[in-house]
Amino acid sequence: MSPGAIEVCRRRGVRDVRLLPLAAVGADLGVFDTVLMMCGNFGLPGSAGEAAAILRRLHALTSENGRIVLDSVDPYVDVDDADIAYQDRNRARGRMPGQVTIRIRYGERATPWHDLLLVSAAELEGLAAGAGWRLGQVFEGEPPDYYGVLVNV
Repeated sequence: MSPGAIEVCRRRGVRDVRLLPLAAVGADLGVFDTVLMMCGNFGLPGSAGEAAAILRRLHALTSENGRIVLDSVDPYVDVDDADIAYQDRNRARGRMPGQVTIRIRYGERATPWHDLLLVSAAELEGLAAGAGWRLGQVFEGEPPDYYGVLVNV
């Protein structure tokens, strides 16, 4: 959530722009045709279960022609031995291989640790199928990045 983005929207003429968490978005706002989850936002739920719950929630808030445009990082591209060991530890703990625990650091400042979910296109397709979505298109970015479009089933 970015107050700066809200300000840009207002300056560009958007009459009804709000800064609120996804959990606060309800049917009272109307039905959406497109949801953007760019810059890693799809991974913010942190786990497969939470991602599936978000996809189900978005399914309930979108039109019959609804779509989600997102990007992710394929956790199986450009990996080394340390990445493979991390993925193996995740599997052993019942986590998705691409579920990483990160924090952002700038100088002396650092965010709390949090989980970020990185999924391959095939894993995205599986998560989506159980939540009323179908993976309609995949566009390759600079590896390991890719872009996907989920469409309402």
